[in-house]
Amino acid sequence: MTRRGRSVLAAWVFAAAFAATPAFADKVAVLPFLNTSAATSLDLDSARNATRLAVTALSHSLPTDGEMLTAQMSSKDGVADTGEEYRAAGRASTSDWTIVGHVEGHGPTYRLELDVCQVSSGRIESLAREVSPAQASSQIGEMLGLLLRPEGIASSAIPWERGVPPVPVAPPPPPPAVATPDAPTSPPQAPAPPDVQHRYADEHPLGLGVSTSVLTAFSRPANATGSAASALAGITGAYALRGVPGLEVRADVDWSFAGPGSVTVDAGARYAIPIAPSLRLFAGPEATLGAFFASGADKTARALLQGAAFVALGLGTRFQLELAGSLAYAAGSPSLSLGGGTLRGLVRF
Repeated sequence: MTRRGRSVLAAWVFAAAFAATPAFADKVAVLPFLNTSAATSLDLDSARNATRLAVTALSHSLPTDGEMLTAQMSSKDGVADTGEEYRAAGRASTSDWTIVGHVEGHGPTYRLELDVCQVSSGRIESLAREVSPAQASSQIGEMLGLLLRPEGIASSAIPWERGVPPVPVAPPPPPPAVATPDAPTSPPQAPAPPDVQHRYADEHPLGLGVSTSVLTAFSRPANATGSAASALAGITGAYALRGVPGLEVRADVDWSFAGPGSVTVDAGARYAIPIAPSLRLFAGPEATLGAFFASGADKTARALLQGAAFVALGLGTRFQLELAGSLAYAAGSPSLSLGGGTLRGLVRF
C-alpha cells in the first residue's frame, strides 16, 4: 500500500472512531424531590435514588456531596421550586443540568413528573409518567434520555404515551418441592424487608426539650472562691430544615441550681451525620453564640462562644435522647474558659 493510501485509511479509521465515541458526559444535579400528593418521605427518597442511578446509567456524572449541599443552600428556603432557583442550584454545584421531581403516590406505583433545567440557557422541560418501583431506574432513564439533550424533547415521540405497556419479565418458576413421607413440605419463606433508613427528625422538624448539665470553669477570676463546678437545668427549642437533611437550628436557655450562679442564653446550629440511620442514631458538631450572665460575686455579662459534639438517638418518631460534650469561651474582664457535658430529652412535632 502506498503512503497516500495508508494516510487515507488512517483518516477513515480516525473518523469512524470519533463518530463511535459518545458525547462528553454532563454533570447533573438531582435536587430534593417534592411531594405532590399522598407520597411518603420513603417514596421521595426512592424516586430520587432511582433518578440518580438513571443519570449515571446514561454516562453522566453527579456532583459531590459538598457540591450538593451548596446547591441546596442556594435557595432561600432550602427547596428549589422555581426556574431561577433551578439555575442557581446548578451554578452553585457547577452542574450542566438540574432535576427536580414531583411525586404523587398511587399505592403500588407513583406518578413522577420531572422538571429538567438546562443551566446555561435556563430552558425547563417536563415529562411525567406512572412509575413502577421495580422498574424505576429504567423507566426514569427513558424520560432522561429525552430531557438531557441539547435539543431537549423537540418533536420526539413519547414511547410510554403510545398505550403499549412494557412487557414484564417473569421470574423463572421455582423448582418443584419434593415431599417425603416423614417430613411435610413447608411453604417458601418471604425475604425479610430491608431496614428503613431514617432521616434526622423524619417528618417532625420541630423539637422542644429539657436538659441537665455539669459545667466547670477551667479559668476564672483569681479572687474566685468555692467550687468551680456547677449543675444546670435548661430548655431547648430546635427546628430541622427540610431542604437540607441533617441541618438543624437551635436555641437554649440554661440556669444553675447548684454551685456558682449563672444564666446562659445561646443560639446556633448543628449538623447531624447518620451513624446508624435504621436505628435513628446520629452524631455531629454543633456551634452556638450567646451570652453568659454570672449571678455570684462577679456579675459581669460576657459574650459566649460554644462548640459541642453530640450523639442523638431517636426513640420512635416523636422522642429523642441526646448526650453532648462542650467547650465554651466567655469573653470579658476577666474571660472564662468552660467545659462540661449535657443530657437532653426532646419531644418532636
